[in-house]
Amino acid sequence: MLIPLPELDLMPRPVRRAVILTFLGWVCFLVATYAFYDPNSFFKFAIAGGIICYYLYKSKRWARVIAMLASVFIVFYGGFFTVLFAGRDMVAMALSAANVALFAAAFVYLLLPEANRYFKQMATTAESPDDRSSRSDTQGDG
Repeated sequence: MLIPLPELDLMPRPVRRAVILTFLGWVCFLVATYAFYDPNSFFKFAIAGGIICYYLYKSKRWARVIAMLASVFIVFYGGFFTVLFAGRDMVAMALSAANVALFAAAFVYLLLPEANRYFKQMATTAESPDDRSSRSDTQGDG
């Protein structure tokens, strides 16, 4: 890779693929949004996509959930525009179809049990030892 991304090397293969596909999907979606869908929404989508991609890369469990929800939305959105542009504008249709393919694949990889275990593990290791011990102390005395 041109840019060293150490977190990617630590991730299981499905998670790594999901992160890369999510990033590529957002790039494709932003190009299609600016060029064909709604240029006024580009900035909002760029911020949302950037936040999702960054925190998914940082292995945040909530980012996985948001990425999966965004994937579902964009698959339907891209599917609608793929049909809408069919036979009218081949470039727009191809970008819309690419959105569908990239986000559907990212969703599948994020849905795999190995990805779920990884994000759960990252969430539990992110807790500090003090948080875990104080919670177990209060639960044990009940």
